[in-house]
Amino acid sequence: MQTPHLDHAYEDELNVLRDALERTGARAEQMVREAVAALLSRDASLARRVIANERDLDRLENELDRLCVTLLARRSPVGEDLRLVMCALKSDVDMERIGDLASHVAERAIEIASWPESDTLTEVVMLANGAVEQVARAMTALATRDGIAARRVIQDDQDLDRLHKDILRRMIALGKDQPDQLDRTFAWSSISRNLERIADHACNIAEMVVFYAEGQVLRHGADGLD
Repeated sequence: MQTPHLDHAYEDELNVLRDALERTGARAEQMVREAVAALLSRDASLARRVIANERDLDRLENELDRLCVTLLARRSPVGEDLRLVMCALKSDVDMERIGDLASHVAERAIEIASWPESDTLTEVVMLANGAVEQVARAMTALATRDGIAARRVIQDDQDLDRLHKDILRRMIALGKDQPDQLDRTFAWSSISRNLERIADHACNIAEMVVFYAEGQVLRHGADGLD
């Protein structure tokens, strides 16, 4: 549990930062959910709205950056507070990239909107739903400062990596056997790659949650910090 500061103005600034971090994460999660919904339902109109909403996520990211820089300059935070700021600075980069990748998925959704529904790969549906779940779980862990839940997100990322590789192998084989299906294989491969990268960025956010909650650095095999 976080201990409020006796300096109420400082505590208010930290709360503003936490709220901004949650809003940015919520917008990124919404973009992923809607991009996947547009993809699976062949809804080109929804896909276009996802693309249009990317600007709002960019605005939220810029605001979050500004709050972090202001806190660093004015308050020189240490300990848990510094970990919060570092978590916000690094996570908002991943959130922005999640939004970019969701837009890429939405662009592909527009492309395939007119294709027969039977063309949708079962593995892509599984990967898409898995990516949505990973982002949602990472954002929940961030909002609740739950290092244990964040570690589960990291562990489960391997399953989606394997699923993505299976899709690529299938598309490569299909491209070789049916050269006339190259447009289809390229589109599904691109979608799979973007979904896999979305899950990777959710994993990055989860790693920062562990750092924020526990002071443990997981990236690059680094040792924990107090």
